[in-house]
Formats: sequence, structure tokens, C-alpha cells
Amino acid sequence: MGTASNQLKIMLRKNFLLKIRHPFVTSAEILLPTVVMLLLIAVRTQVDTQIHPAQPHIQKDLFVEVGKGVSPNIQQVLESLLEKGEHLAFAPDTNETKLMIDVMSTKFPLLKLVSVVYKDEVELETYISSEAYGTCNQARNCSNPKIKGAVVFHEQGPQSFDYSIRLNHTWAFSGFPDVTTIMDTNGPFLNDLELGVSPVPTMQYSFSGFFTLQQMVDSYIIFISQQSDLNSSIKSEDLPLPGFYDTNFSSRIPWTRFNPAHIRIAPFPTREYTDDQFQSIVKEVMGIL
Repeated sequence: MGTASNQLKIMLRKNFLLKIRHPFVTSAEILLPTVVMLLLIAVRTQVDTQIHPAQPHIQKDLFVEVGKGVSPNIQQVLESLLEKGEHLAFAPDTNETKLMIDVMSTKFPLLKLVSVVYKDEVELETYISSEAYGTCNQARNCSNPKIKGAVVFHEQGPQSFDYSIRLNHTWAFSGFPDVTTIMDTNGPFLNDLELGVSPVPTMQYSFSGFFTLQQMVDSYIIFISQQSDLNSSIKSEDLPLPGFYDTNFSSRIPWTRFNPAHIRIAPFPTREYTDDQFQSIVKEVMGIL
């Protein structure tokens, strides 16, 4: 213990002697940090911190119209599914689900050819994760089809409807979509340092047909909710909707009757952020900040 104490005293005395023998260097070591700190304090007191609120981006050139342009319409989605041998899944297997497919098929007959109904959500997920998934997706009436998307109902009316849409991301070309670019306002992939609007998430939902599928389901829900004589206990093949056996039904009733004629999607608003002018000033001369 005594040896360590003596060594410390010797080192401190040596350092002291070096300092007093070089007064200019010693003064610089004390004064320069002090001057820099005083300058930073002076700059800090002269600048303000500006808070930028969340900003919407309602601009015509940023809109994506559902069913037009980069967003395929319902008929194009169904034709693509049929051409590629892919299917659209529905769950659960109830009279309401079968009724929806029957009703929608009067407007879009291809839906009958590409739709497959699963008993429930668990059965759907079990099949998708199984080794048999998509093993014969090109064959007609195949029990192991490739699923492009799925509509899973949690409530099916008559007063309340709740559903979720799921898409198979293998539709995308290489690197798109990226999980880090999916619309995320408060998740692990959110980048607080990225400013400005990003059209990528909106384009992902458009290219994939998500918006189109959502429009189709919402239109059916709006339509079916207006049918006061609907009886969900009737078998799905006995459509309790007047006029659906009419062969001219598709031509007489426009698809847009049950939903807005034009649906445009704007990019998600940018988050609120704080602009600290002090950081912008000092970073030019002090890269460490």
C-alpha cells in the first residue's frame, strides 16, 4: 500500500513540474476548452427550437385512385389470379361467407373460380404453414392451392362487420415490399430521422391489390346491410336478394352504386418533429455533435 502511494506522489509531482515548465501549453489546455464552452453557450442562447406539427400531404400528384392506374381493378385482380393459378381465400366457412361469394359472383363470375373457403382462421394458417402448401396450384379443383390473399371475417353482421385482409408478399418483385417500408406509425421499423413524405407504402398497397380487395368487401357490406329482408339462416344458394336471378343484373346495376365512384388514397401524414437550430449550426464545425 505504501509503495503505491509513493508512486502516485512521484507521478503527480512529475506532472506538476512539466506543467509549470511549459506555461503556454498549460494555459492553452485550460483556456481553449473554456472558450469553446462559452462560445457554445452563447450560440445556444441565441437560437430557438422549432416544433413542426404532423403534416398531411393532400396533393393531387400524390393521390392513388383505387382501381385505376397502378391500382388494378377487381376484374384485373381476378384475371391475374386465374392466369397464375392462384386463389383468394375466405374464412370462416359460414352461410354468410358463401352468400357473399355468391352475391359478388353475380358481378364478377371469375370470383367463383378463384375463391376457396376455409373452416376458420386456424385451418387457413395451418395450411399455409404446411409442407403441402401450393404443391399443385396449377391443377383445377386442387386441394392445395397457392393463396394470393385472404379475407378473414371476425364478425359478419347483421349490425357489425369486422374483417382483416392478408396478402402473400411473394407478389412483389425483388426487395419490394420491404418490411421496413410498410406503413408504420409507432413500430420497431419507424425511423425518426427520416423526414418528408414517402409514397412507397401507398404504392405497395396499390400494386398488391389490397385497396381493390378492401373496396370489394366494403361494397358488399354496404350493399348487404341495406337488404332489410336478408335472412342469414337461408342456405347460400338460395339468394334472399331480389333481382339476383336476373341475367341482366350485372349490366343494370353499376358496381359503384354501393360505394363512392372515386376513392383516392393520400400518403400517410408525416410525424411531428423538433428542429433544433443549435445542432444545425454547430455540426458544421463540430462533427462529433
